[in-house]
This record gives sequence, C-alpha cells and structure tokens, in this order.
Amino acid sequence: MDPEAISSDSHVAAAIATRRRSNSVSDDYSVQRTNDDATQCKYFAIQKGYWKDEFIGRFANSSANVAEARRFPEISMGYWARTAAIEKYVRGFLEEFNGNAQVVSFGCGFDTLFWRLVSSGAKLAKYVEVDFSSVTSKKIRHILKPGGSVDLKKSFESEAVVSHHADLHAGNYHLIGADLRQTSELEQKLATCQLDHDIPTIFIAECVLVYMSANASSSLLKNLVSQFRQPAFVNYEQFRTSDAFTRVMEQNLGERGIQLHGLEMCESAEKQEERFRNAGFKSVKVMDMNQIFNQFLDQNEVARIRTIEMLDEMELLEQLLAHYCVVFARV
Repeated sequence: MDPEAISSDSHVAAAIATRRRSNSVSDDYSVQRTNDDATQCKYFAIQKGYWKDEFIGRFANSSANVAEARRFPEISMGYWARTAAIEKYVRGFLEEFNGNAQVVSFGCGFDTLFWRLVSSGAKLAKYVEVDFSSVTSKKIRHILKPGGSVDLKKSFESEAVVSHHADLHAGNYHLIGADLRQTSELEQKLATCQLDHDIPTIFIAECVLVYMSANASSSLLKNLVSQFRQPAFVNYEQFRTSDAFTRVMEQNLGERGIQLHGLEMCESAEKQEERFRNAGFKSVKVMDMNQIFNQFLDQNEVARIRTIEMLDEMELLEQLLAHYCVVFARV
C-alpha cells in the first residue's frame, strides 16, 4: 500500500465511529504507519476466521492491540470482500492464460497475494510489487528475517538479491520502491524486473489511484495500455463520492492532513468507466461492494462470513459497501 494512502477501511472506521458517536477511537495515524495499520486490520480479521492467510504473520505485530474501531465487524467483512474479490479476478486471469501471465501490484504494502497464489499451486510468469521505498525496504526486512513458522523465500524461483535496500529481485518475484507519480522513476524500476510486455499482464491497485491527481492516474493508465500488449487492471477504491457519507469521510481525513486528490474520478460508475476507456481500455466493468458481496463472490462463503460476528444493523454495512467499488478493465 502506498504510504500516503490510508486504507479505505480506516475511512470506514472513521465513518462508523461518527455514526455511533463513539469516543473510544483515535484515528490520528501518521501516513508512515498506514501500512502497519492496514496489516493489523487484516491480521485481526484472519484471526477471527474470515479467511486463511498463513503468511500475514510475518508482517503483522501479533502482540499489538488493534484499535477498537478496527474491531467493528463491518471492517473485517469489508476486508474479506475486498481481498476475496481481488484474488478472484487475479486467479481467473492467470487461469485464462494457463499461467503465462504477469501480475503487477501498485501500492502493495504488506500484501501476501503472491505467496497465497504460489502456495496454492497457481502458475504465473512473474509477480511484481511496487510501493514507496520506505514501505518496500521494510517489507524486504520482514521477508528475509530468519525464524518464524513460514519461510517466504521458499516461494522464490531463485535466490533473493537486494538492491539499494528497497528493491528485491528473486526470479518470479520482484519488489521495487518507486513513486507512481514519477513516470521516469517507475519505468526505470519496472525495467529492472524484466517484464515481458507482450504477454498478458494484470495490474492491481487498492485505494491507490484516489491519492493521485486525476491527471496523474490517467497518465499512468495510458502508459500501461501503450506499453503492454494485453493489459488488464483491477482497481478498488471509493465510490459515490458526492454525498454526505463522503463529506464525513473527507472531514475525518482532512483533520489528519490527508487529501484525496483523485476523488472526482470516484463519483460514479460512469466516471470510473470514462477514466479507463479514455486510457485505452475497451472493456470496463464497475461493481460496488454490495454487488461484489451479494453477487460476485461465492455465496456459500458469504453465508459463512455473516455468521462470524453478528451485526447490530445491516443498513450500516450496506451503506459502507455502497461507497466502495471494484473496477475490472481490459483492452
């Protein structure tokens, strides 16, 4: 995750706290701790049984207490739906091309999808993760540190080589530090990963583009379409941003000095579709998280998820899910 991008579920926590008039939550997280915060939220949800991830423990602080706001069931449900949707799209893409495809994750943070894919037997040509150097250098330390019940290095096809403390190259896996807004820097770093621009490549962004200006995110998307022959993009971020819910979210973020520079692109499905089509993507599908939760994901799993923690009211969950979406675009 981009260290400038407070996770969407931090926004959700703020909204829940406001809705419930709770004084027990302090969301004054610095941007440098954003990724750690998101990782702890995932770790908590996994501990509760929302999904399985044997690798998250390498990155989470198992002795740390998750802030009370993060314990709202809606937060864990949101994380589960978000994680499951992204993984379903990526697995489907890899299977479509029999593993002869690449994955590039922008603003990756401490995400573990690479290890979950490989451990399940999924085939892929290459997996590249990108984030600010301050995040990637820390992730590298976690990956390489000795001990623990899981050795992350076993998933690599070759010995890990670390460059400039913030880049790691290991055959099928690459982790690079770069600012997505700096086109030349990003292109130079991606070049070190030796991506094949002629084979299918799926790009992932989770609450990343919204922190870039509309021009910057549009430029990024256009560059991907021009440089890769068969790109696809799965994007998770805010949705329906012209109402009171978003104003509350913006107020909470503004108090922490956080600005959503690309919020205008999140107003509607039409806006999202326009951005991707203007970049050169021919097929664009937009679903809000209610549709993801109730239609796209395995409904047997959804039924199981609903039994883990009882909600005070369904209306709040539905409202929260309505304000986030997944966009899947292809050329």
